[in-house]
Amino acid sequence: MPEVKRLDLAEVVLTLKASGIHDVVAFPWIENPDANALRRAETLLVDLGALAGPKRQITEMGRKMLHFPLHPRYARMLLEAQTRDCVRPVALMAALTQGRNFLIRGTAKAVDQARENILGEEHESDFFLLMRSWQYAHKANYLMEACRELGIHAQSARQVGPLFEQFLQIAEKEGLHIGDRGVDSGEVRKCVLAGFSDQLAKRLDAGTLRCEIVHGRRGLLARESVIQNASLLVAAEITEVGGRGGEVNVLLNLATAIDEAWLQELFPDDYRNENSVVYDETAKRVVVRREIKFRDLVLESKSSQAEVPLDAAAALLSQEVMADSIKLAAWDDTVEQWITRVNRLAEWFPELEVIPITAADRHTLIDQICYGEVSAKTLRNKAVMPVLREWLTAEQLAVLDIYLPERLAMANGRRSRLTYYAEGPPVLSARIQELYGIEGRFTLGQGRVPVKIEVLAPNQRPIQVTDDLSNFWREQYPKIKAELSRRYPRHEWK
Repeated sequence: MPEVKRLDLAEVVLTLKASGIHDVVAFPWIENPDANALRRAETLLVDLGALAGPKRQITEMGRKMLHFPLHPRYARMLLEAQTRDCVRPVALMAALTQGRNFLIRGTAKAVDQARENILGEEHESDFFLLMRSWQYAHKANYLMEACRELGIHAQSARQVGPLFEQFLQIAEKEGLHIGDRGVDSGEVRKCVLAGFSDQLAKRLDAGTLRCEIVHGRRGLLARESVIQNASLLVAAEITEVGGRGGEVNVLLNLATAIDEAWLQELFPDDYRNENSVVYDETAKRVVVRREIKFRDLVLESKSSQAEVPLDAAAALLSQEVMADSIKLAAWDDTVEQWITRVNRLAEWFPELEVIPITAADRHTLIDQICYGEVSAKTLRNKAVMPVLREWLTAEQLAVLDIYLPERLAMANGRRSRLTYYAEGPPVLSARIQELYGIEGRFTLGQGRVPVKIEVLAPNQRPIQVTDDLSNFWREQYPKIKAELSRRYPRHEWK
């Protein structure tokens, strides 16, 4: 596979940007790289401060980073180290990561104890353990026996020295101070944050190693990391390891503990407090959520039930109702029939100037029903007809019940329910015994709207649909009477 499809493209993209190439995807590559890899490289460079703006143009910081023949992460770390007077340890960090990890993992407890006894305890950064391990091997002249005691691969450790010297020479050439002077470990860790802010991770809980990472990712802190108690960290290495059933585990290695205050110090534009009104699925109510975020990573979240804006609460509850997550008990078939009656009134009697209720209008009506509520519990039992009835004027309401009533009074005194549909005539459904003595046709709205009659058997199932009962009794009933009387002998059959 070509290198352009295998390697990190951040340094290449930064070079292209410095050359005036804004659209790196359209650049005439000899071998086209993966578009996602290019996007990831640009995103990283934005996080490092090397690119900015809608077109992601190179910044002054980005141009300075190009002076170092290193991955942009470590170039950014060296520039930060200059301001914090800790170039030497950061240059060593860069050298430590260029080759194979010389600190052997999965060692015996005796080796771990020997490391702690000789190198001391470490709880701030895996980098610091690596640095002390290399310094120990360097002083021991990389002797196999001495290195083996601490689980150090001597030959790999030996390769760090020349790289370290090379990086120091580059830094000095670029005007950085490389003097060996005592520095605060916190300043060094801030440099790590500067280079790996896009891999900032927050522990999800103290009982596990699960972490949430910037840019919507999740992973596990490596078990061998020395910062097991850190709640906030950056990982210099993120690897994907295949698990059972095709599962992919994301492991965070070479981690450094971070103080939250440093995020605001180094990245003031990316560290922010946000207040939002949200529907809390667990509490089943609208709350005000106050979050502290670094980019898209939520560092702290608190919810309050006080001072919830009613307009925002209504909009959120309405969305839940529309998604069927909250059921309005009072919004039943009767309500749906009322809406259909309104819409057919508008259709059949345009002179009344009734405005039909569309799908968008339903949403508006539900917004109005939700107004004043903040919880699903109180909303579920809220009356809905008072809001719906306000859709019509008093005159239109009166005409609705006269022209298109819910029930129709028949000559035998019975009042049968009418069912209205979005298309076609209304339907009167009644058991056949309830229709004895009824003849002719039915209409509504002063004769303008014909009615279909659905004749039901005693089991409430339709046996005939007609618009003329006289014709039904004369033509159809004699044919089905005998069968019906056999099936339902306890009922009256005239």
